[in-house]
Amino acid sequence: MTIVSTSALSPTVSTTSIVSEFAGGQSSNVAMTIGIGLNKDSDAVYFRYADEAGEQPIALLTATGRHLSTLGNVTLVDVGLYEPGDEYNTLKVNITLQSSAGTQVMVTAGLTTFWSMSVIGGLMAMLLGGDVTCPFNLDTWKGNKGKIKPCFGAVKICGTAMRNDEMYTSLTDARSDGNKKRVEEIMRDAVQVLHAALNVNAVDVAVDEPLTSGQEEVLADF
Repeated sequence: MTIVSTSALSPTVSTTSIVSEFAGGQSSNVAMTIGIGLNKDSDAVYFRYADEAGEQPIALLTATGRHLSTLGNVTLVDVGLYEPGDEYNTLKVNITLQSSAGTQVMVTAGLTTFWSMSVIGGLMAMLLGGDVTCPFNLDTWKGNKGKIKPCFGAVKICGTAMRNDEMYTSLTDARSDGNKKRVEEIMRDAVQVLHAALNVNAVDVAVDEPLTSGQEEVLADF
């Protein structure tokens, strides 16, 4: 459990509008939207999106002032795509997580970033293992090479990182070939598979004859 100080924030700050935007305008129980590595000059990896337009994202820190790097003991609620349709037209993956106390947050990142490929691959490994809803830790860190220093992520269960080897190989091959379209296709397909697995609903069947026989703040329960 992470203990937090929220004294730097106004108690009236709301994330409703940004959540509505990222969720396609639908109602949501999400309490906060979190972006990954939004400030390239900061060592922080998790950032809370501000509610008001023009406000800078807020780095998430623990009560001891350290940059938050793990969302611990969370369960997966949903995974979906978001297409902003802006000048950059950057496809995003939205991952909704729930803490052990029932608080939900949405973590969003570019669909084809290293972070997203790592995390979606880990979630696919969970699904193939038979249980995509078991608790896990979501770790995020910055690379230490190059000027950009992209973020990476890992889905860990009992300290072990989950990885789908088949998906990892396909993405590695596509990236080596410079095939950005193929990378996007692989990621789209994985997101759709996860979303379908998390949103299984009963189907009504119609027949002719009668049958006979879901700057610093972090939620305290993460």
